[in-house]
Amino acid sequence: MPASFIIASSRIGTWCCIVVLAVLSLLPADEMVRTGFPGGAEHFVAYAGSAAIAMAGYGRSRGSVQIIGGFWVYAAMLEYLQHFSPGRHPAIEDFALSAAGALCGGLAVALFWRRFSETHRRWPAPFGRPGLHDK
Repeated sequence: MPASFIIASSRIGTWCCIVVLAVLSLLPADEMVRTGFPGGAEHFVAYAGSAAIAMAGYGRSRGSVQIIGGFWVYAAMLEYLQHFSPGRHPAIEDFALSAAGALCGGLAVALFWRRFSETHRRWPAPFGRPGLHDK
C-alpha cells in the first residue's frame, strides 16, 4: 500500500475520531452508550487509538509533541464542557486517563515509525526528520 494512501486515510480517520470523541464526551448522561468496560479504560483506549491514528496521518508534518499535546488540550476542553451537558460531570481522573492514552498511542506510533525507518532504509524519514535513510 502506498504511503500516501495510508497518510490520507489516517488524516480522514483523525478528524472522524475528533468528532466522535466530542459527541461521546458531550452526550447527556441519559443518552450515553457504555461498552461494559470501566470508564477509565474507555477514556484511555479512545484517546490512545485517536492519537495513534493522528500520528500516522500528521506525525511527519506536525511532530509528536504537537499531536499529543493537542489531544491533551482537547481532552481538557471536552472534560470542562461536560459542565454544560445534562447529567455529566467533569473529572480530573478522566482527563488524566485520556492524556495517558494519547501519550501511549502517540508514542507507540512514533517508536514504530522510528524502528521501521531504521530497518527499511527506503521508507521516508519519520516525522520529517531527514537523514535516517541517507546514512
